[in-house]
Amino acid sequence: MIEIVIIGKNEGMSIKKMRDSLIMYPCNRIWVLDRCTDNSELILSELGENYIKTPEKWQGRKTSSARNLGLSMCEPTSDVLFLDGDRFVVEGDLSQLENWNKDIALLLLENDLREDILNYNEHYRTIGNKFYSCGVFFKRKAINKLLGYFGEVFPTELQEYWGIEDLGIGDSSYRLGLTCDIYRKCRLNGGFDRMDVSPEAAKLRFDRINRIWK
Repeated sequence: MIEIVIIGKNEGMSIKKMRDSLIMYPCNRIWVLDRCTDNSELILSELGENYIKTPEKWQGRKTSSARNLGLSMCEPTSDVLFLDGDRFVVEGDLSQLENWNKDIALLLLENDLREDILNYNEHYRTIGNKFYSCGVFFKRKAINKLLGYFGEVFPTELQEYWGIEDLGIGDSSYRLGLTCDIYRKCRLNGGFDRMDVSPEAAKLRFDRINRIWK
């Protein structure tokens, strides 16, 4: 079984488009509202969607924490697709994810630089590893491995830096022997930009790698 976790902060304008792009799939949807102050909760209530709210006391950027919270609401045996609230499906088919032959699938965006990367499996662990969690699917095997080693799937210690937590998942997944590739049978809206990794963020990431895998 596949469940879909959708996180968003004040992205009420995208909720109906997201719901309409997913409603054809027999998947349980869990929306995580991250300290929303717009009409997101009202829209989800009117649509009859399942949602939870993050604690109001949270401060700063909490994307990893929100995704981990959504995962905690999923069935312990289900595969899980994580989407950002503004990244709805614009073309293609999600139905074959259950038969995906890798541990992890990265969904394409409309304008996606990752399509040009050759030997993607061999290089997604590098500083530009293109592991982008706005649309990422985990088989339960991958979830259990990450939880068993780290206690969480999305690294909360890296979440203050945009994109660095994504690269951290790529690092950890590679080190744990998990397989990953791009899922080309559908596209989400939006584009993939090259990440500008600051020296401070890069040091934090590499310090984490050295500490965990020494």
